[in-house]
Amino acid sequence: MLPQRPYIPSGTLRRAVAYPGAADSWPLDKIKAALDKVGLDYLNDRIEEEAPWDQTLSGGEKQRLAFARLLLHSPDTIVLDEATSALDEKSQDKMMEMIIHELPQITIISVAHRAELEAFHSRKITLERREGGAKLVSDIDLLQRKRKRNLLSRLVENRHSRPKGSTTPG
Repeated sequence: MLPQRPYIPSGTLRRAVAYPGAADSWPLDKIKAALDKVGLDYLNDRIEEEAPWDQTLSGGEKQRLAFARLLLHSPDTIVLDEATSALDEKSQDKMMEMIIHELPQITIISVAHRAELEAFHSRKITLERREGGAKLVSDIDLLQRKRKRNLLSRLVENRHSRPKGSTTPG
């Protein structure tokens, strides 16, 4: 689960990136690589620094750090709850493209208000709050809608069109 305001534990930056795992669960080069991929490479020299990171990092930096955690933990499924709200649209797109590229088997569920995130999903489910719970308002297949080729369909198509064992240049 990636919330809008990720929890940042006290201690070293390494501990903050590794959370909820132990700070020594990954070698330093893996942690640095994760920070590089999310655009926080300028913090690599501070990995072992103790600081109030929850107060030091901006909202966008905290969200990027949470994406670095995804790279380290490699979950099968993630729920993004407004997890890119502090990022501009270009940065949001980079984070989503990076996760899809780095964790190609991941299932991503987004709870968001930004329509731009639709480009990274195959379905859009709209729920409406009702007394006693929520009601399904719509369930739209985004890959087929208007036969429009969006970013997700291109990424999926490229992934399936490559011969087994081949990689795309990064």
